Amino acid sequence: MIPFPFLFSLGSKTCATSGFRAWALETSAFKTLKTPKPPPPEVVKMYSEEEILREIRELFEDERLYRAYERTFKEYHYYFDTTNYIVLNVYQFNDHGPVHVLLTTRRALELLRIITKFGIQTTAEKLGKPFWWSKFIVAFGALFHDIGNMIHRINHYEFSAFLAEPIIDKLVNEFEKRDPLLLKALTLNAIYTHDEHVPCTTIEGSLVTIADGCDMESGRSRLAYKKDRVDIHSVSALAIERVEIREGDERQPVLIEIWMKHPAGIFQVDEILTKKVKSSLLTGKVKLRIHTGKDGETLEKVI
Repeated sequence: MIPFPFLFSLGSKTCATSGFRAWALETSAFKTLKTPKPPPPEVVKMYSEEEILREIRELFEDERLYRAYERTFKEYHYYFDTTNYIVLNVYQFNDHGPVHVLLTTRRALELLRIITKFGIQTTAEKLGKPFWWSKFIVAFGALFHDIGNMIHRINHYEFSAFLAEPIIDKLVNEFEKRDPLLLKALTLNAIYTHDEHVPCTTIEGSLVTIADGCDMESGRSRLAYKKDRVDIHSVSALAIERVEIREGDERQPVLIEIWMKHPAGIFQVDEILTKKVKSSLLTGKVKLRIHTGKDGETLEKVI
């Protein structure tokens, strides 16, 4: 472990990260690549719910499941709006609303597609259940994972499972007649384990927690920070420009590629995404590729 000091500029102010907290990177775990500077990413656009829903529909490849998902999202939209209102105005943190849960769903389904292609069985499959169970668990687990924030930020994952229980109960009985309780339990498990402090016990829950950690483009980070405070948390969150989930190789099937405009963004990756992957069942199966924004430098790290 060695310190990773650097200076970042905030208007006319220059601050040292060591002034906020002592933190370090396991630089031995990162591999610096001597590659040409990649083309600059497109400016991150504002996401629209309709656009993300279209992408989710394609990933579902199951019209009945998608229709139930879309219906449920619209029916409980006020849950996501209320959660976001409280998070933004009471806690004064960043977005945890409708767009976040849709992005988490989309990324979780992307991850599900990738691991399936590389032959990684889901927990539902290991239990002898059909593959649509995994789609159900991932999608509805992602949809309701953050609603507990409307009660309290601390232990919000517990409140999320509590609030989602009657909704999930109704949904599973619509889709599964033989073993609805197991499907319900696995879905609530995916909600409960999305927080990096709770070890994942299922593959589906692992996909939800990793997908949640990927929502950190242009201030969308899952590392809660005060919107009006200037510190390493806010500066690093604003440094991330783009995050993409791609297919990797047989050793690391999941490749998460991250573009940032300043190395300060590495703090964000280390504090949230890395911890979420380590809390999952996919440790060793995920590679991060980070374009630091510093002289075309690219870092790689297997988590």
